[in-house]
Amino acid sequence: MDKLGRLDRMVMKYVILAAVFILVIFNYQHIFAGLRELWDIISPVVYGFVFAYILNLIMVMYEGFWFSETDNELLIRARRPVSILLALITVIIVIVLVLWLIIPQLISLVQTLLENLPLMVEYIQRWIEDLEEIYPQIDTLINNLNINWESIARDAASFANNILGSTFTTFQLLTSSLFRLVIILVVAIYALFSKEKIQRQVKRVLRAYIKRDHFRRLKYVLRVTNESFSSFITGMLIEAIIYGSLVTVGMMIFNFPYAGMIGALSGALALVPMVGAILSAVIGTMLIFVQNPIQGLFFLLFNIVLQQLESNAIYPRIVGGSIGLPGIWTFIAVTIGGGILGPAGFILGVPIASVIYKLIRSNVEYKEHHYELDHESELTF
Repeated sequence: MDKLGRLDRMVMKYVILAAVFILVIFNYQHIFAGLRELWDIISPVVYGFVFAYILNLIMVMYEGFWFSETDNELLIRARRPVSILLALITVIIVIVLVLWLIIPQLISLVQTLLENLPLMVEYIQRWIEDLEEIYPQIDTLINNLNINWESIARDAASFANNILGSTFTTFQLLTSSLFRLVIILVVAIYALFSKEKIQRQVKRVLRAYIKRDHFRRLKYVLRVTNESFSSFITGMLIEAIIYGSLVTVGMMIFNFPYAGMIGALSGALALVPMVGAILSAVIGTMLIFVQNPIQGLFFLLFNIVLQQLESNAIYPRIVGGSIGLPGIWTFIAVTIGGGILGPAGFILGVPIASVIYKLIRSNVEYKEHHYELDHESELTF
């Protein structure tokens, strides 16, 4: 009877799973729409915990400096709030500094672009006409393309004006998102104040509903995940500072324009693994090309050399070394992560790959160790 009862329960379980699977297949659009609505509701809380995780790295550093050896009860109680405040101030200072370096020059650049756009189109047209005199084949190719330079100039000017007009729309959108930002900030601060309590509560729930052996394995996975992500964030910040500084110093040495803005932009975009440096090079080249095409080309050459240094020496050693992931796997993780998750995958692909790499390596070492022990016991027998 017991065997028949277990068989009935097993059959019922698989029938229910099959029914759920069929319902999901035929109603996936409604399910995805519901999940999107649910995400819109809980996303501020999720982002709040993510922000708290990043702030925690800075907060822990300040807690280590805040009278770590003192017995004064007042100083001990003030350690957490003071450290949270200093961590928030640090993040705000960095953001304001980057924006202060980028926004004023970017506005000036857009104004210059609008003023000089017709001249740029005329310059390119004259340059192509000069090439036509030297290489007659180009004249045939250009005529076949039927390029209307006046139309291009009008369309480019209209596009630039639309960008300026959308700035006000973007500002209104950011203003309307203030409530979500407040929620994120409140959740992050609460999580930092109560992180030990939250950890104890999560641990109690896991112990209550998960078997001891599974809980031990899950605890190890979470520890490896925390180490990989914290090391990745720290390494990325260091790498971004180094790369942004190299861009700024190099541009000052070669007397390129917009050194401060492009250097700050390069450092900020360097937080996106591998791809960020390429984006900063393209944007910087376009900005400089508007003012001086020759300098724009030299800046592109300068960035190619610098990116070789960054991708082959700085990034693998600082970021890959900090998370224990070899350079080739770092590149593969960025490629696959970006292909699956888009921009988020470029950032999350590396730490996730590091977690998988460490877990597989640990499991392989464990199995090799037991294989050697079993092999030795067989030889001894």
